[in-house]
Amino acid sequence: MYKRPSSKSKRRLTALDKKETWSLEKKAKVRKVLDKVYKSSDEEGADGGLVSQPPSWESDTFQKVKEILDSKYLDICSTRSKRLLLKRTRGVKKNKDTPDVPEDSKWIIQA
Repeated sequence: MYKRPSSKSKRRLTALDKKETWSLEKKAKVRKVLDKVYKSSDEEGADGGLVSQPPSWESDTFQKVKEILDSKYLDICSTRSKRLLLKRTRGVKKNKDTPDVPEDSKWIIQA
C-alpha cells in the first residue's frame, strides 16, 4: 500500500540530508518540523495529479523551505523515480487549526 504522506516526509528528509549549502543548525531546525502534523493535505485533481492545499497557518518561510526541499529531491532522484511521482499543483490554503508547536518552531506559523 502506498502511503504518500510518509513518503513525502522521507523525500524531504532525504533532500535535507543532501542540502550541502545549509548549516547544521538550519538543518536541525528544519528536521524538527518535518512532521506529518505540519504537512499540507492533498486531494486528487481533475487531471489525475494532486492538488496540495497548504494549511492556513503555514508561514511563507515554511512554504519556501518545503518547496526548496521538494526541488532538491527532484534534482537528486533518478529519472525512474521522477516518473513515479505524481504531478502536484498548489491549491488554495485549507482552513486548519493552528497546531501547538514548541517555541523554537514558531517560524512555521504565519504571523
